[in-house]
Amino acid sequence: MHLRKFKRRNKPLELVNLIPMINLIFLLLIFFLLTGVISKKDSNDISRPESVYGKEVEIDNNNIVLTINKKNEILIENKKLKIEELSNLLLTKNKKYILDLDKDSSIHFFNRIMKEFKNKDIKKVFVRVVEREND
Repeated sequence: MHLRKFKRRNKPLELVNLIPMINLIFLLLIFFLLTGVISKKDSNDISRPESVYGKEVEIDNNNIVLTINKKNEILIENKKLKIEELSNLLLTKNKKYILDLDKDSSIHFFNRIMKEFKNKDIKKVFVRVVEREND
């Protein structure tokens, strides 16, 4: 009897196909990027003063918002502005000026700013406040 040698067929190793998993990961990444809320971080940490008499004013493109932080810096659209440069900005009287004022800023600095408005004959300046409930 002749023994036959059986040849083993070389079976390729079974590999895990990673392409569907990579596709799924990219689809999830795209989904979360598209559905996530992207908002501009407000770098001005302003704690506004409280007022019982405050009225809400709508801000539109015709308004100029001046932010004054607790370091007594004037910011317009996150750009620093010196108080001497403020008079050049106040040339137009038909604009609505809104002060976003920190309650810890100096009253002397606020008075200097108001003096600039008065020198340019601007009679209406709005100050953003937090509404305090009347007890």
